[in-house]
Amino acid sequence: MSVTSIQFIGLFVVMMNTGAGLHILVPHFPGTPYADHTSVVQYDPNQVASITWPGIVSCGPSGSLRCAPINIETITFSGAIDPAPVDIVGAISHLRCCCASMIDLLPKYKDPNASGKLSAHIFVGLGVAEAIAAENGRVDTWVTMHSLNPTGITMTANAGTSSSFKIAFKPGAQFTILNTTSDTLLTSHFLAYYLMGIGSSDCTAVPSGGGQCAPRTTECMVPKRAVRAAATQSPKKVMPKLTDENCANTHFP
Repeated sequence: MSVTSIQFIGLFVVMMNTGAGLHILVPHFPGTPYADHTSVVQYDPNQVASITWPGIVSCGPSGSLRCAPINIETITFSGAIDPAPVDIVGAISHLRCCCASMIDLLPKYKDPNASGKLSAHIFVGLGVAEAIAAENGRVDTWVTMHSLNPTGITMTANAGTSSSFKIAFKPGAQFTILNTTSDTLLTSHFLAYYLMGIGSSDCTAVPSGGGQCAPRTTECMVPKRAVRAAATQSPKKVMPKLTDENCANTHFP
């Protein structure tokens, strides 16, 4: 049996999918100060068995990694033998509690079938989901999938027509799904989340990690987990070019 670990870093919204695992929104913000928050799958090419994903470029230290672009596809995984995740181990800030006026997410972000949608939709049907806090306070979602040797995990994207493409990872691979961001953006990244909500576009408070839904002006307090469980620990971490505490995942509702 082998372990594949996926790290989600950035402006992603994680929802429970009615008993069928996780539904992760990967939003895009065209025409806003957050338009540069594009998303990619970042991986070590030595950990890939086969690939048909278009638009891949070299990235990472000295071009040693590869980045596959994510637009508004529907993405699923196959090969795992785990049960479906029933919740996230650990604490992720709740997007719904960013502002008292937020009542839901806009359909163009939440609904994978919406006209004019602005999110990719990642469905994780099997695996173990954990909230892991980095030293700078950013919270990532980690998904660990177990597969039978010699089969690894395959990631499939459906582009909405008859087009689909895949990355077949070798057993034991570890990769990251993340935002690529500019270091010139002065506006706090977390404010981009509020453009996704109904009634929250004027909210400026930091998302809360629970409790009553009300505006907050202080740092978002989340538990830090410095050490991951041995079963999910990987000797390599595929890290992005730029991350900070404002680029953490959130949980809805």
